[in-house]
Amino acid sequence: MPRAPRYPSKATRSLTARDARPKTLYCRYCKQNRDPRGYDRHFQSCKAKHERATRIQGTSRGTRSRLPAGHSETYATIPDDVEMTLPDDRDFGNNNPEDNQSEDANAASTVQSESVRAPVAQPGGASHFPSSGTYIIVEPHPKDRHSHRSVTTLSEATSSAMSTAVGDHQHLDNLLDAARPWAPWPTIHDFQYAETALHGLLKPEIIDKQLKGIAGSWTGHRSEMKMKNYKDYQRALNAARVPGVNFRSHTINPELWGEIKHYTFYYRDPWEWILSLVTDPSLARLSTWKSQRKFYREDRRCERFVDEPWTADTWCAVDDQLPELPQNSQHCWLPLHIWLDKGMVTSHVKMFPIVLRALWLPSEIRNAAGNGGGVLIGFMVEDPGNTKDRSDRKQYEFAQFKREVYQQVFEIIFQSLFKRSWHGEMVACGDRIDRILYPGVLVESMDMEEAWNFTCTRSGQANFPCPTCLVPQDMLDSLLRTFEPRTTETMRDIVNRARTADTVRERDQLLKDHGLHDITHFLWNFRFSDPYQSVTYDLLHFDESGKWGGHLWELILKVIGDGRMATDMTQIMSGFPRWRGLKHINDLATKDFTDGQTHLDILKCIVFVVVQLLPAKSSLVHCIRSLLQYRMMLGLKVLTESRIARVEHLIQKYERYCKDVAREHGKNFCFPKQHWTSHAVRDIWAKGALRNATTRLGEGMHQDVAQHFSLTNMRNADKQVAQRDEDQEAIARTRMIVDDFFARVHDGAAPGEDEEKNVKDEARQFKYSMGGRKIPKSRLQPGNADNHWILGSAGNCGDSRTFTTTYASNDPVFRGLDGRLRTFLQDEFLDETLGDGEPIVVQVFRCLYITYASKDDWKTGEDILRCNNNWYNQGPRYDWVLFNTDTPGLACARLRSLVRCKLPSGRIVDLAIVNAARASPWRPRTVWDGCEVLEESKLEDLSFLLLDWIIRGALLVPVRPVPNTAIGPRLHFFVDVVDNDMYLRALNAKRHVCL
Repeated sequence: MPRAPRYPSKATRSLTARDARPKTLYCRYCKQNRDPRGYDRHFQSCKAKHERATRIQGTSRGTRSRLPAGHSETYATIPDDVEMTLPDDRDFGNNNPEDNQSEDANAASTVQSESVRAPVAQPGGASHFPSSGTYIIVEPHPKDRHSHRSVTTLSEATSSAMSTAVGDHQHLDNLLDAARPWAPWPTIHDFQYAETALHGLLKPEIIDKQLKGIAGSWTGHRSEMKMKNYKDYQRALNAARVPGVNFRSHTINPELWGEIKHYTFYYRDPWEWILSLVTDPSLARLSTWKSQRKFYREDRRCERFVDEPWTADTWCAVDDQLPELPQNSQHCWLPLHIWLDKGMVTSHVKMFPIVLRALWLPSEIRNAAGNGGGVLIGFMVEDPGNTKDRSDRKQYEFAQFKREVYQQVFEIIFQSLFKRSWHGEMVACGDRIDRILYPGVLVESMDMEEAWNFTCTRSGQANFPCPTCLVPQDMLDSLLRTFEPRTTETMRDIVNRARTADTVRERDQLLKDHGLHDITHFLWNFRFSDPYQSVTYDLLHFDESGKWGGHLWELILKVIGDGRMATDMTQIMSGFPRWRGLKHINDLATKDFTDGQTHLDILKCIVFVVVQLLPAKSSLVHCIRSLLQYRMMLGLKVLTESRIARVEHLIQKYERYCKDVAREHGKNFCFPKQHWTSHAVRDIWAKGALRNATTRLGEGMHQDVAQHFSLTNMRNADKQVAQRDEDQEAIARTRMIVDDFFARVHDGAAPGEDEEKNVKDEARQFKYSMGGRKIPKSRLQPGNADNHWILGSAGNCGDSRTFTTTYASNDPVFRGLDGRLRTFLQDEFLDETLGDGEPIVVQVFRCLYITYASKDDWKTGEDILRCNNNWYNQGPRYDWVLFNTDTPGLACARLRSLVRCKLPSGRIVDLAIVNAARASPWRPRTVWDGCEVLEESKLEDLSFLLLDWIIRGALLVPVRPVPNTAIGPRLHFFVDVVDNDMYLRALNAKRHVCL
């Protein structure tokens, strides 16, 4: 985006004073000297063009498409007569020749185990592209007859608001009487009560008492609700469950040590659930039925990128093998995401929910609750027996038994998909197109224990403990080497050979040498479903709670000890500045943390906290920093080729620093989660961005199950929890239908007392509505509804001269405000006349909402920044911002106040009073990769920033313990890991390494 000039220095302001205006005037927008005659019109025209260009490039709120990335509706179709230099259709689905196994038509599931293809030719150098600009190019699969090659420029990505006319209330009432979208509930009020009761976890006796009261004396017997008691409520709820995919039960009878076990579990039919999604018109238009290739072009540099699963290699390889006939139908693969994780629903009770997600739907839908989101497909059973005190042989037999139970349960749940995975089934989809659908499994998100159970492989102490490759136990810390992958064919061959071995010893040794149990996996006979290659890198368990929370964090605590350094570490962490989305931790060294999100928040902060506590040139600091950099890259929503190359570079650094830590601190890095680092890049190319496969996506399911469990009688809890989940599905389905109905006929809002109350509540907080945006109340209205910022928490308002004399004694920020403000505004707006007699009305604000175009996925992000001398009674809080300058690197300033000015001409100007920061030569004990130390200017050395110049917020943390220098209290570390956008900005600030 065009860079705004740096805020003027005092010398510049003195040269550009009105009484010393030169014969020609310089326009800072077009970079030309202009004649003073007609300069004002020229300046306003150039400024308008500049502001429009800035908004178009994504810095303004509402300029970026809200449709999911990768959806065809976000791209403008390229005319057929436009020639593009794109990959040849014949190369779209090809693998490396040495790894191409697609010729074997009888292979059940070789697709996922194939090697990742080398990057294909890029669409760069096409003559029709301008020499500058940013484009996203989408290349559909050659067999996709319903999509076309398309391109969009980010500068043209705009969002449109769809609205419908609001009819009169009588017409709406007539529609409601006819449609009754809340059926089978008698009235919309009955449905609203049922929704509230279910979400409020009300018990039957409470519901019964409330309904009787509402129907009786509470309302004077004038209630519009038809439900009178709990029986009426339950009757309607049972009717609402009918259209959904309901649970069924099944009993398995495995044998352990001569005893027949009986386990009953509850599950849904996944094919029925799939049909409910593909036949839904609202979801069909958002579904992606065929694979795609995506490219990102910035100026003359172009790279392929992956985000959603349909942009990765496995889906493309499956599409290569699917037939094209008959001509009037489309053969489509429907990949599934299986999530399984145990969780405590009480302090003593564990449950094992199994969740399915539809990977052909956008991540914003499938990873959320509601229509199209993940579905509780069933519960895994597990024998509560404890084998810790038994012999090794008994422990092995019990482990085999657990894996057999897993296979029997999954085989029953997925039995409806087996034949369809091979032959498909014709379905009339919600967009009125007939498709032949082939279900399969692409992603399995599980912790290591569940992964070993699911794949029927041996656990961490085995000779070959990895569920996806044959790495020896003593080489788990070798992150740059590749090992033979597990595939359905090779593992099935090993098990068959073991079963035909001459002796038990020979059988056991063969299985042991391949880390297997003698079990037939239920996915072996599925097409396009490899159980080993589907196990996907998990950011939560492998990085946050694994390499960091389970290993390096424990090593940090050991090195720090429990003495003075531990106290200092806790104090520094408790003083860490607050940031939206970053947990503030006050008891770092005195509390045990178990959840992965807290571990991630600690990981983001820990280097800045302990760098001055640990010895100089600490290998531990370098190791933690390289792990954090690696984790930040893996967490990106979009992975381009240069970003993936950066991941590979960081893996090399991380392995090197791990060796240093092992040598200095005796740390052993031979553990399975360390080895999984070597599979990260493969999983990205094969399945898309890893954040779409993390087990964190299902963590909310444990909370739901725990809530359901709390309402059971603790006996046969699985059945009762399943019924509660059906109730929630029924309510969510009805809510979707009701909301969709009102969106069509009443512009998205249902009339009633609740709506009126919401409108009144909003009116108390917001006074103005400009361009569809809610603007907080203030004496001075914003000058432009398209600004990429909003000012909130309005304060005092008055004349700048009176303002200065009234508040300067209490706040140094306002000392000499009037004179400094007039000089700055006169220099910036040469067409204004700002003599001493001209009044300037100013209003102070304490909050800044600012939007920006994220460097991660090129969508809109938002920061909420504060400048308050007593924020929620927790002391002063003055946040930092990034702003545009003409110099390279990132420029930071600390907000001291936010001011809106109304000039005599009526022009509204929003600006910030800041303390700027500059790079400092001071260096910490250990200078890590990306270390930036900034020196904040003195409090009295204040400057002005137009809010047009601000990019987004920033986080800087004071250097602690305070260095023994004059500038020590004003030294800050720049925190580049607060989010993905900030990390990419910092990474590319000095060396442009990642698109």
